[in-house]
Amino acid sequence: MAARTARFVFCLISTLIAGAFHVSAQKFVVAPFNFNIQNGSYTPASTDAKALAAVKTEIPAQTFMDKPDPDLSLIYPRPGGILLFKSMKKTDEAHIAGKLVNPSLAIVDTIFHNQVYNQKVNGQDNFTFDLWYSVVIDGKHYYTDFRPHTFDYRYPLVYHKQLFMVASQDRGYDMYADKGYPEYFHIAVFDMQNGGIKTRFVSEELPFQYGNEFLDESDNVIKSQYNEKDHTFRIEIEGLNETYKGIWDGKVLKHLNN
Repeated sequence: MAARTARFVFCLISTLIAGAFHVSAQKFVVAPFNFNIQNGSYTPASTDAKALAAVKTEIPAQTFMDKPDPDLSLIYPRPGGILLFKSMKKTDEAHIAGKLVNPSLAIVDTIFHNQVYNQKVNGQDNFTFDLWYSVVIDGKHYYTDFRPHTFDYRYPLVYHKQLFMVASQDRGYDMYADKGYPEYFHIAVFDMQNGGIKTRFVSEELPFQYGNEFLDESDNVIKSQYNEKDHTFRIEIEGLNETYKGIWDGKVLKHLNN
């Protein structure tokens, strides 16, 4: 009876979560097939070290969302933070909104494929991209050319009242800026609170290389198992040459690879 009840609660929460993540409009994509390639290279603005050092205003990370959005993303800044802008006028210091230094929830509402650049390096093509994102953090709009992480996997942990998620960052290939070859994986765990989610834990980059072109649930590369006896959750992400293995006990993530 207890097992049937647990399965019912799991299915109910899964349904509610699935519904919650599909209530908003999809993001806009501007010029996704802009292959008017120019010679040269693009220098990112959001990770400009000199500008970051000069900016003192910190933008608080969003750690709670009352209605999870289907375009929910994770922005995991580099050490020292990333710059967020009021517009895409990156050369104007007045358009810098501040810097984000901690992992944050964000909603991507528009992606701007502005320009593709190619510079030969040792006879090989080296593509860089003027690619910007309009993101919403705690109800405020910002612009960044730092690529957000997308959530690839979600699993509700009923006993812990948590939502376990896996995020990755698409690196793209050739002139396709943000399609395929996901890497830089993180695990994020959220407390489920009255239909909303609150950040409990965000891991550092997981210690493995994925290596495959795509990450799709139908490929069955992410395997998980919940242990009802000790309420631990085990996850494996099978890459091309490496597999990440970890276990979450409701409080701590332990890597099992070594």
